[in-house]
Amino acid sequence: MIEYLHGCNYPWSTDGTTIFYGLDFGANVWGSHLGVSTRRDAVARDFAQMAALGFTVTRWFLFCDGRAGIVYDDRGLPAGLDPHFFADLDAALEIARDTGIRINFVLLDHRWMFAGVRHTIPDPATGVVLEASLPHGRAHVLLSEVGRARLFDRVFTPLVGRYAPSGERADLAPAVLAYEFMNEPDFVVEEWERDLSSHVPRPLPFEVLAEIVSRLSQLVHTVHAGAMTTVGCARLHNLWAWDEPGLGLDVLQLHSYPNVRHPEVDVDVFGTPASALGVRKGVILGEFPGNGPEQHPDRTAPPPTTLEQYLEFAVGGGYAGAWPWSFSGTDGYGRLPEEPLRAFAARHPELVNPRASL
Repeated sequence: MIEYLHGCNYPWSTDGTTIFYGLDFGANVWGSHLGVSTRRDAVARDFAQMAALGFTVTRWFLFCDGRAGIVYDDRGLPAGLDPHFFADLDAALEIARDTGIRINFVLLDHRWMFAGVRHTIPDPATGVVLEASLPHGRAHVLLSEVGRARLFDRVFTPLVGRYAPSGERADLAPAVLAYEFMNEPDFVVEEWERDLSSHVPRPLPFEVLAEIVSRLSQLVHTVHAGAMTTVGCARLHNLWAWDEPGLGLDVLQLHSYPNVRHPEVDVDVFGTPASALGVRKGVILGEFPGNGPEQHPDRTAPPPTTLEQYLEFAVGGGYAGAWPWSFSGTDGYGRLPEEPLRAFAARHPELVNPRASL
């Protein structure tokens, strides 16, 4: 039984003007470095505030669509991690450790597979770096055996190993809660036509995706036994697929963004206990509107469920956590309201960060 994990989504940072999607870790394809180590004080203030609100876990995206942190060869395959990557990740984990927060790292976003992903290519004749738009995203990395091998050998294995109990930064091992291969892979699976995004010209067969998830679980469990693996599932009707024991996942995530104007798109799981979801593993409500009745994107209409109601429902409904979207507040769902979080901390002091300010 997994302990209740009181967390939130901190998918990427912002300074109030710039949204650092995919830019928090490492230099980027445009030749600049805007990572955590360059903005450490600002990120530390965010984590101090999350701790004061009671959070013990945050979910943070690492490579997103591949725009930063990874160095690519002339075939667009991962050649390694760029020189700034670990400085940024060390800083992030030091901040998390010092505030009593553990991080669930999301390795890739499903936008990795989107057409139009930005990339830079050096001209072989002149050496001039040219900006390009990849028509198939970075799908070739995941669809080819050599690409997957490179991703694990040059990126994932050094990453997991550095923060393992026997790694170079073993002191930061407790700050790593989990690794998540991809955010909402529902939208890139070839066989899942109901959910496959029109932005994905070269989708991923589920068999290949399952092999990657299983391989990542094996890597994490072998190298960093104290960390877990998970996957952020975007649709309830796909949750069963991640419950397969061979994938090695420790806990499942379900994301829920019901829209009363289009109820056929996403099921409203509010009121459905975890035991009724038809899976054997524990389930975290990994994303849901943090303040849906008051803040939501145009053309959406969330149910009137408040953050306070979601949090109490998750505890009473047997979920392993409920992580609202998002602390950063960088999209139409806005930032999290503080009063419901302080009230939750007052009612459940055993579940929240000891640094919670009531």
